[in-house]
Amino acid sequence: MKTMKVIWLAVFLSAAGFCHNAPALGQDPSCYITPSMGKTFFFVRELDQDSNPLGELGSGWFNQGDQMPVISRTGRIAISYQVSSSDKRVMMDPTGCSGGTLISVP
Repeated sequence: MKTMKVIWLAVFLSAAGFCHNAPALGQDPSCYITPSMGKTFFFVRELDQDSNPLGELGSGWFNQGDQMPVISRTGRIAISYQVSSSDKRVMMDPTGCSGGTLISVP
């Protein structure tokens, strides 16, 4: 019986933590990133409500016209990009990721 209470408490606390960082109710926590120039490398991270990184959501090279799908648990992401492997990565301001929006980089 005590084990069952501990399991339910863990489930409740996990759900409460998830809801705290979730996008507004009814919003789809996904978006798409597309390069506005030629071939571009994206590195996307999940952010919490205070803009602290939570983990990587994806990375890779994309051609102009391609779209990188992103699913964000919190609805906040950070994107860095570079247009050549010899370039430094450029960090964009944190942005929202919800409702299937299309984010053009740079």
